[in-house]
Amino acid sequence: MRRRVLGGLLAGLLMLAAMTPAGAETVLQINGELETKTQEQTLKMAEDAADAYFRDEEAAAELPVYTLTYGGVSMRFLMEIRGEPGEGGYPLYLALHGGGGAPPEDNDEQWGIMYDYYRWDMKSGIYVAIRGITDTWDLHFRPESYPVYDRLIRAMIRLYGADPNRVYLLGFSAGGDGVYQIAPRMADRFAAAGMSSGHPNGVSLRNLANLPFSIQAGVHDYYTEDALRCVRAAEFEKTLNDYREALGGGYEHQVLIRVPDGHGFDDSTYEKEAEVLADPTAYADPAIVMPMLERFMEACETAGGPDTVVYMSYVSAGELPEFDSAVRKILTEEYGLALKKVKGSAIRFVDQFTRNPVPDAVVWDLGTRAETREADSFYWLRAEPAVNQGTICARVTGDNALNVTPEGVNGDFSILVTPRLIDVSRPVHITTPEGEFDVTVNPSEETLRESIRKTGDPFLAWVAEIPYSQLTAAR
Repeated sequence: MRRRVLGGLLAGLLMLAAMTPAGAETVLQINGELETKTQEQTLKMAEDAADAYFRDEEAAAELPVYTLTYGGVSMRFLMEIRGEPGEGGYPLYLALHGGGGAPPEDNDEQWGIMYDYYRWDMKSGIYVAIRGITDTWDLHFRPESYPVYDRLIRAMIRLYGADPNRVYLLGFSAGGDGVYQIAPRMADRFAAAGMSSGHPNGVSLRNLANLPFSIQAGVHDYYTEDALRCVRAAEFEKTLNDYREALGGGYEHQVLIRVPDGHGFDDSTYEKEAEVLADPTAYADPAIVMPMLERFMEACETAGGPDTVVYMSYVSAGELPEFDSAVRKILTEEYGLALKKVKGSAIRFVDQFTRNPVPDAVVWDLGTRAETREADSFYWLRAEPAVNQGTICARVTGDNALNVTPEGVNGDFSILVTPRLIDVSRPVHITTPEGEFDVTVNPSEETLRESIRKTGDPFLAWVAEIPYSQLTAAR
């Protein structure tokens, strides 16, 4: 089944209505020593390589199942498989627990809670509750954790039939901190992600052009006056909208500021409705941020609650009914903010989406990458780990035509030629700030196989690379 499904996906080339641009002055040849192939032959080559990869039992046996180790660091996980696989395999849900900055036994307890937390909302699939690799506050996104996440996903695909295009990332509290950090650094791996009750710690979400992202926070979950966890969440509504407008699409997201909740709320029940702010951007207005916090503190103390921002943030809905009522009145009557009801299940959100491994547009903020990952590619771009500054915007502009625009990039990078995006039987037209180029490509089976081995994902594989420096040197 794997080969039939993959073959069908590989055959589904992007159909673009735009006319092929006029020929460029400069013509390059990639892999000139190799023979030319038709597009059908290249697709068949990619299909055969993927089939061989999935049938390679020796490589599969090298992947551990319940503990993955990288560089002497171990990642433990609990898992359950439920229901029947879909056409491409089982959806895979990776869930990150709360805690952090606590004794091992406390984090172990949180890990056990996370195993049960989202699992019951899963209709069918593979549910994996991951134990943070340390007991520090950043236990889910230590630098050494990123290659282990890649290997875990590979193991689930190879050993349990997970669908590479339906891998989802979920996390609550410290797990939400992890989702904030992991999602933009590994966006090419996931179909969607859900962050709840976490703190972004200054992360940029610019790399989420093709990764639908859910952000949920309680309306009085500030944590501290400096952290302003709920306000930071609300601010991302405008940030992601601005990114989408600039790109002309992408950046699918939802931001739910839940009322009258603090840090704890239920985002694990599929049909349960949540009351949320109708417009999160209004809540992030700098003019009301601190006055709102002061009013919440006054109302909490009046209701007999804690007198510090930290503890007020952790008051749960229903714990102080008088405070709950006051929160709603402050929001709606004093500040005129509207409320609405939505379905708040994190799994319900992510289930809507399937990854497109070769999207029409890629935005790569190189300052937000995991330099420790074994794979140094991002969708159909690649750069060595030391290239960690600047941004690359690349997009399909027509039939076999691309536009690639680097800004402030501190090194070379490559455009990856994948037959699902580019017809190698014809020249690909590339427009850059330095000029326009026609590039002919002979596909390399060796490159194809090596790229599959490196990424562990045939859908991200490529048959050739076009170095950006070679384009500019040719001019």
